[in-house]
Amino acid sequence: MKTETKAKRSKQLLWGGLSLIMGFPFLAAGVSAALLNGRLGRGLSITALIVFVSWYLSGFQGAAITAVCAAVIAISARSGYTMLKTLYLCSGTALLTGGLLSLGFPGFMNIGEAELSPLREVYLSAGLTSNTIDSVFSLITYYSPGIGAAHIVLGSIVSLLFFRSLPGEHGAMPFQETPSFRMHWGFAWVPIICLITLVLSSTADVPDAALRTAKNLLVFSALPYGIEGFQVTMKWIKGKPGMVFMLIMGTVFAPPFVLGGLILLGILDTWMDYRKKIDKKIERIKNEGSSDQNS
Repeated sequence: MKTETKAKRSKQLLWGGLSLIMGFPFLAAGVSAALLNGRLGRGLSITALIVFVSWYLSGFQGAAITAVCAAVIAISARSGYTMLKTLYLCSGTALLTGGLLSLGFPGFMNIGEAELSPLREVYLSAGLTSNTIDSVFSLITYYSPGIGAAHIVLGSIVSLLFFRSLPGEHGAMPFQETPSFRMHWGFAWVPIICLITLVLSSTADVPDAALRTAKNLLVFSALPYGIEGFQVTMKWIKGKPGMVFMLIMGTVFAPPFVLGGLILLGILDTWMDYRKKIDKKIERIKNEGSSDQNS
């Protein structure tokens, strides 16, 4: 019993810490959703205070993300929605909120030079030259819509997983099932069209707006395919515990290659359905083992 309690606390600390790394609004959303999933009257009053703190620390956009994520997660939990459906609703509404707010002023999905200027002194003290810093800031600004969109979706997912780790009313934990995420094959046209646009830009005159949109969509597309590739990898290493160490070492020493491999694996899984093949292989091994024992 103590071991199970420690495991639950460790999971709460893990997802809570990751939520905080993604940004205070996502941590606040997970806590607020847990409160709203309990006694609604008390939950609303405390959530209002949390949203105010989120506004104070992260601005209006941060408060909006907190409120939207918390509301969608709580409503989904009360309505008995599946984990996967809640994931889509939470990340989708948070992304829509971030996108709409970015139209009026810079924020999660529209970082400008003014927002990055406070970091200049930090980079200069680290030994970077002014030209290098300008190049880095230019890249961040150019790709800020794609990076911001991926940040919001990933933060929403982590916030939902943090909420899931928290005990609900009477100790009941919502979303008991483990979601199996898989991209629809039709979404593959997004990176394909973006890549075609990039190829055409080298020989034809492609509008700057179209080119920037294509590049940022490619950045954002890496997130869902990376998640799908990660799920395939986790399914595979469950049957090969020794590969966990190799995966951790690869992530530490070769993160670009590991990330690229996960994205490619996710894209291929759209058509190959590797998880289904792994399940069939495991089932076949079990059946062969049972046959050997019977004989």
